[in-house]
Amino acid sequence: MSKLGAGEQRDGMARWAGLAAVVGTVFLLVYFTVPALSGWPFAGGTPTALANYASDHALLFFAGGWFQTVGSALCVAFVLAVLRMAGTVVSFAGLLAMVGGATLLAVVLAEAVVLESVPVAAASGDSTTAAVAFALSNGVFVRIFPLIPAPMVFVGVGFAGRGVLGGWLARSAIVLAGAFVLAGALAVVTPVGVFVGIGLSVMQAVWFLAAGLRMLLRRGN
Repeated sequence: MSKLGAGEQRDGMARWAGLAAVVGTVFLLVYFTVPALSGWPFAGGTPTALANYASDHALLFFAGGWFQTVGSALCVAFVLAVLRMAGTVVSFAGLLAMVGGATLLAVVLAEAVVLESVPVAAASGDSTTAAVAFALSNGVFVRIFPLIPAPMVFVGVGFAGRGVLGGWLARSAIVLAGAFVLAGALAVVTPVGVFVGIGLSVMQAVWFLAAGLRMLLRRGN
């Protein structure tokens, strides 16, 4: 009965972890795609134009911060569940994944603070601060994410979660970790690295979605 209970608990944890990964990925996809459909000023603009846009689309900024932070937190929760199920929480790779997850949350929370300060500044008539905050938030994440959070999370979960994720997901996580290291280095010296980082962020979403679906379908493994 104890073994059956342990198996049921593992299946329950797997289902919740898989659901967290799938929902977190959907939230992140919403965060990254919706601005492109709403005339988001990716190329920047004058402080007045940016302030006017932020005032007219304040909900977009606030919701964007929410979707990014909650989506990232759900993905980190998935990683923690994988480590717990694999029994590798206190291994070096497991600790690496946890530090990477904590760093990721710190980065997205900092970006959310800056992002949501744009409409706040615009509402008070401070177009200069709104423009500065927009410049800090727009594109900063894709430069910082590949430097530390992404490599640590993916190399950690790739090695520590192999027994739970399966071979191909673990190997692809390690490959993604190496690719993010390269993108982070390129982003320092050339804008090409930024575009590579954006592409890898899409691949990251695909990875979490695949891993989450695998967990949802897990039964007694």
